Amino acid sequence: MSKHNIVKATFALLDDKGDLIKDATKGLSTDGIYVADHNGEGFSQINVSAIEAAGVAGWGNGQIKRTAYGKSMPTLALTALDLDFKINQMLKGFTQSSTTGAWVRQLPKPHVAMIAESQSLDGDISIYECFNNIEFVEEASNNSTDTNSEAAYSTALNGTVLTPLKPNIFLAANGVQQPYMIAKSTDTGFDLDKLYAEVFGGYTKPTSGTTGGTTSGTTVVTPSHE
Repeated sequence: MSKHNIVKATFALLDDKGDLIKDATKGLSTDGIYVADHNGEGFSQINVSAIEAAGVAGWGNGQIKRTAYGKSMPTLALTALDLDFKINQMLKGFTQSSTTGAWVRQLPKPHVAMIAESQSLDGDISIYECFNNIEFVEEASNNSTDTNSEAAYSTALNGTVLTPLKPNIFLAANGVQQPYMIAKSTDTGFDLDKLYAEVFGGYTKPTSGTTGGTTSGTTVVTPSHE
């Protein structure tokens, strides 16, 4: 089916075991997830590439007898209209200096989980593209002087999607693990809470129906993911 529009992108940091980091300092918020949808904040592009590649034909007796397919190796290209500065640094794995307060690149990269939500053409159906283990880089920082027009730079993040961290998630019907899942809100058996729990390392929705967190020293409350 066709889809359009970015509804929202939701992020979380996971530990090496694939569990959600629920901490306003070590993670993205007190409940672990961050919905990039605050004042002036959102994404203008979320592009997913290399989910699959064309197969290689196997020939025999002058006929194509089989096709060989390589592994799924998705990559992400994100463009933000704006993105909270602290969140941006943490998604890339930068750490803050206790001396200057500046942010400095640190390896290895953190494990970032993400769900990108779009919608059907009539807007009644939600589409969720899911990733459990992403490494993000911001390859460049561009600056231009303002003239009689403002010269604005949009944050551009590129992500490499790695194998999910837990062995029992993102499984196909044959039990083979994949790095990418896509869900439709009207499918039989669809459960958004279970989807969030699988992607975001055991996340559970707050009983209040809101997702709260502390970022950049400010307490924020964003709508439930439903």
